[in-house]
Amino acid sequence: MGKVTPQILMTFINIHKNIGKTIHGQLYEQLKNGVYSGLLMPGDRLPSSREMSLEFKVSRNTVLQVFDQLRMEGFLESKTGAGTFISRSVFHISDNGRRKSPFIKNEASPVLFPGGLNSAFEGHISALEPMIPFQQSVPSVAEFPFDTWARISASVHRNIRSLHLGYDDAQGYQPLRKVLADHLRISRSIVCDPENIVIVNSSRQALHLAAEMVIRDGDLCWMEDPGYPGAVSAMKRFGGQICPVPITADGLDIDFAIRNYPDAKLAYVSPSHQFPTGCTMTLDKRIRLLNWARNNKLWIIEDDYDSEFSYNNRPVPALQGLDTGGNVIYLGTFSKVLLPALRLGYMVFPSKAMARQFAIGKSVIDGQTNIITQAVVSEFIREGYFSRHIRKMRLLYKNAQDDLVKLIHQHLKGKLEPVPVKTGMHFLAWLPAGADASFIADKALEHGVILNSLERYSLQSKGRNGLILGFSGFSTAEMEKAVLVLKRILSGPD
Repeated sequence: MGKVTPQILMTFINIHKNIGKTIHGQLYEQLKNGVYSGLLMPGDRLPSSREMSLEFKVSRNTVLQVFDQLRMEGFLESKTGAGTFISRSVFHISDNGRRKSPFIKNEASPVLFPGGLNSAFEGHISALEPMIPFQQSVPSVAEFPFDTWARISASVHRNIRSLHLGYDDAQGYQPLRKVLADHLRISRSIVCDPENIVIVNSSRQALHLAAEMVIRDGDLCWMEDPGYPGAVSAMKRFGGQICPVPITADGLDIDFAIRNYPDAKLAYVSPSHQFPTGCTMTLDKRIRLLNWARNNKLWIIEDDYDSEFSYNNRPVPALQGLDTGGNVIYLGTFSKVLLPALRLGYMVFPSKAMARQFAIGKSVIDGQTNIITQAVVSEFIREGYFSRHIRKMRLLYKNAQDDLVKLIHQHLKGKLEPVPVKTGMHFLAWLPAGADASFIADKALEHGVILNSLERYSLQSKGRNGLILGFSGFSTAEMEKAVLVLKRILSGPD
């Protein structure tokens, strides 16, 4: 059976019989203006002449005459047995010599912030992120077990009536929370009950929800420097004062933070694989941070965004698993392990009562996360495919990192110094003194290569020029091609 084009409603047409214009003229002008304004688009099916004569209380002959005139002018086309349609050629029709497009409006659109977005949104864009080297945090989509996923998804849809399809608890699908609790205990040394977990749409939503629920206007917030811009935005959005804390070779400079911002109420950290430097917070620093938090009523947001991928040993235990004071809110995501398009993450709280408070907060903001997606992911984990996929990706990404390091040594020796990581999906590479990392990143983008400068993630820290290179989602051939582009840029003009 062929596709049936829906018939457009003609709500924009108003015929008046006593305004000095003929019925024919009014209908003709309003249909033509409907094309110019974009209300009528190429391929739209119009009501039949009989239906329009009844709706607008005009003679059918008048409607037929208007259709004939618009058909001759190229606005309409008829298909035997199918009806009358807006012509596909209306893009080429001019009005008084001016070319028109039904997609374009002439008037300027109003904006919420005429002077630009407020500071919480600065530096962020909404755009399609291309999956090309060296975009960071890109999983290997080609290696995703689509057949397995499709089978599980089909089973969930066959049994969809067993799910609660009304407005559900915003805390999340209980079977997913249960298998997540088991997974976190085994892989991240986090002992928690399913009732301590809240399912969210993404780690970004988790950050903003945590900031909204925890921060009071004017609260001082420790922020890694350099660090994740999304965390900075969340804190600023809800009134937090950003307190940049330098990153050392073994993580957050806790001495600096305590000395300069002792009254802080919140700390954001990515201790297992610091973003973007790639370092890991040592155990003694973790214990010291937790002790300070317990004694000084400091909330800690632990962003564990890609620590599933540990290449030289078992993953470092999560900070939340060491927490005895009830100060750590743990954030996890499926975007890096599975697919970014899933938009699924989770939060682990120190108590069930706190989890319920956050579930209520989430219910106020957007209600429950998609139940069908949760059910599919739950079965994917329960049947063992999640752990199997992680093991496969660890090996694949480890090899990808090794390949990229070799390519840099082969083609960029003396021009770029890679710093391989033990965990994660990207690494930092140092440029020679005097090189302009931001300029190089801009030039690379012009040639279809994505790089981010370390400066982009810095608040106050000023140090060596570095570039961030993602390696996890690309073939060796793709990476070599991108490395050669970078070689031409770094070599400069002949």
